[in-house]
Amino acid sequence: MSMQEDKHYYVATYKEIFIGFVAFILILVILYPKELLHRQILSENANYDLSMLYLQNMLANDPQNEQLMLNLAKQSLRGEKRDLAYRLLKLLKRSKEKKIRKEAYLLSYKIAKEDYFYLLKDKKNIEAKKLYKELYALNLFIILNHFYTKDDIEQIYKEALFVKNDTMAYKFLTKLLQHDPYNLEYLQDAYYLAINLHKYNDAISLSERLAIYDMRHRQKWKEAKYFLLYHYVSKEKAQYYLMDEAKHSLLWLERLAQAQLAQKLYKASSYSYMQLFQKSKTYAKKQKYWLMAMKVLQQGGYLRDATKIARKYQNSFLQSQKVRIYLLKLYLASNDAKSANNLAKQILKLKLKR
Repeated sequence: MSMQEDKHYYVATYKEIFIGFVAFILILVILYPKELLHRQILSENANYDLSMLYLQNMLANDPQNEQLMLNLAKQSLRGEKRDLAYRLLKLLKRSKEKKIRKEAYLLSYKIAKEDYFYLLKDKKNIEAKKLYKELYALNLFIILNHFYTKDDIEQIYKEALFVKNDTMAYKFLTKLLQHDPYNLEYLQDAYYLAINLHKYNDAISLSERLAIYDMRHRQKWKEAKYFLLYHYVSKEKAQYYLMDEAKHSLLWLERLAQAQLAQKLYKASSYSYMQLFQKSKTYAKKQKYWLMAMKVLQQGGYLRDATKIARKYQNSFLQSQKVRIYLLKLYLASNDAKSANNLAKQILKLKLKR
């Protein structure tokens, strides 16, 4: 006859679990070196409840230990006890030790930024806007109190950019460019920040550097320099810049012709269009610039000069009805009956050949 053993199940009480925790901590304190214990308790893999219990007990025995308070604040975040972390950090921000103050402010900024995104996610826009202002103040305090190292400069720059503190962002970006002067991303960011801060001479200098290093968008940065010169520095300097660029580029030569026309420099504009006429390779472009050279002169009242250009090159473009009509009107407007009569005869001959 076999006998079956009775099985008894035992459930530990909360009190016994707590005593077990305390006993475990005492054993750790006795058996482990203090620094090793700290590292294990504070590691990310450590049991959260055990870590909190350990830190709270240590702090109870040493309530003035700010490093313990800071560690407890960090551990509180792991368990989403953010209110406790905020209270501890508020105390630590008043510490006499710069190192403690620094860590407290950096951690406060990190928590506030996380909470800001939580609020946005929950569409709590009013609360998010208020917290964003706090982030700005925290970021500025961190910068003004030099709570960063050389290795943190890029991150500090990004955070200043995030809180829209353009002045500080530009300050740190110039430092980054000292060490990495060919970084296109830095150069572009610096250019736009310089404009926001009304540092137009800086922006011009940056556009020049970008025109050299950012070959894919070279024209864009040249245009940017011209825009800044024209609107914020001097129209005269902008004109000199145009004239210099026009020596090497048909695109800029056309811009020069347009600028001269806008300034009512009719003869200068016509001359630039005739340069474009001479340098162009296609029939269509030659015709376009030749017509513009005459129209500019006509607009300025220089009809004799316009008819002189017309007579010199008209035979090359008589196939175009648009050209024939324009030239007849030009000759008649300038009372050049002889040229108008000769043109009419040439047009008749062309029609007879067809």
